[in-house]
Amino acid sequence: MHGDAMPTYSIEELKRIIRKMEFNKTEPELLTELVHRAIKVGGEEKERLKHVSKRSHKLFELLRDEGFFYQVEKNEDIETLKKIPAGAVDGSFQVIGGIGGRWYVMIGVAQVIAESGFTLQPTIFVDGSVEPLDSVDESDAYRSAEVTMMLGEISALRRIVEKLRNRGESYVLIDGPIIDPPMYNEENYVEERVSALRLSYEEGINVIGFVKRIMGRSLLKRLRSEVEEDLIDFINDLDLLSTVMFDAVKSEGLPIYTYPVDLDEATSTYNAYKDKGLHIYYSYYKPSLRGRIFRIEYVSFKPLKEQELLEKFHRVMYLINQVWTLPGLDEPLLITMAHNKCNVRRGAAETIYYEIMTKALSEGNLHLWFESLSQI
Repeated sequence: MHGDAMPTYSIEELKRIIRKMEFNKTEPELLTELVHRAIKVGGEEKERLKHVSKRSHKLFELLRDEGFFYQVEKNEDIETLKKIPAGAVDGSFQVIGGIGGRWYVMIGVAQVIAESGFTLQPTIFVDGSVEPLDSVDESDAYRSAEVTMMLGEISALRRIVEKLRNRGESYVLIDGPIIDPPMYNEENYVEERVSALRLSYEEGINVIGFVKRIMGRSLLKRLRSEVEEDLIDFINDLDLLSTVMFDAVKSEGLPIYTYPVDLDEATSTYNAYKDKGLHIYYSYYKPSLRGRIFRIEYVSFKPLKEQELLEKFHRVMYLINQVWTLPGLDEPLLITMAHNKCNVRRGAAETIYYEIMTKALSEGNLHLWFESLSQI
């Protein structure tokens, strides 16, 4: 080994080094104030979590007795289920630039298709594009970029449907919620998304939303109206479910999911989709004691009665846990593949932007060149 060889760091180690550098660059007087305040806030949060934990244990027992939790049991013909065709779609983007209101969005969209059933080597298609956007500020550019990426995902969903049609029971996993972006309800966009989802439904292809970030308070609101227990201490669904589902998995020794219900959020966005006949049902799923909590969404264009809804989710959860997810992991392999293949990393976007600017700016526009470098 050469004496001057550079050490090799992992991404997490580099992040830790950068955090330490930024910490050390902060003014000592400010750091002292912030650290003292952090200690006080940390103590307050410790007491709050202890109180919430006690309430959570009590709530778990109440919900368990009311049949709120279901186990993912190993009692199906797994070899038959492995032959069910499946696909996954995901997209990502980066926004960069901003000179004179001109931004660039780098988009990646991936389709993963297992036409003959689950496999470690599915067919993968990746689409990439660079789109110029004219926006007044970065937040507006971000919103426009997100919608542009989602339109790409919708097109990818249609292509997966074309591949899986006429193959009997099949599934498409979307990395994220069914209604995405969650606060965007522009008429033409909603129509385009609903149209793709309806096409899937009419072709007998089940669309599943695999949501990794638990946000909102829909379950909390529902439980407040259905159980006698006081739930005022809980902030949102994740706050409520963290200890409750931990207790459920620990008690049963098996993966757990919650009683599936319809998405009853009375928001203008969801109403825009419901007006076009879309019904979304969801359940929270925890695969292991130390595993994360996920939200599983199911698309239908007709209301589902209780027995049919339970049967649908029993099959979906079994497929997710026993067929599509490898041992030791929490997420379905197809979702992981789609996410990794479409991921546009920030450094790559900055390099591409640098190439755009070197070709776009002539020697007479050096003032714009220097301005462009300040954006990276």
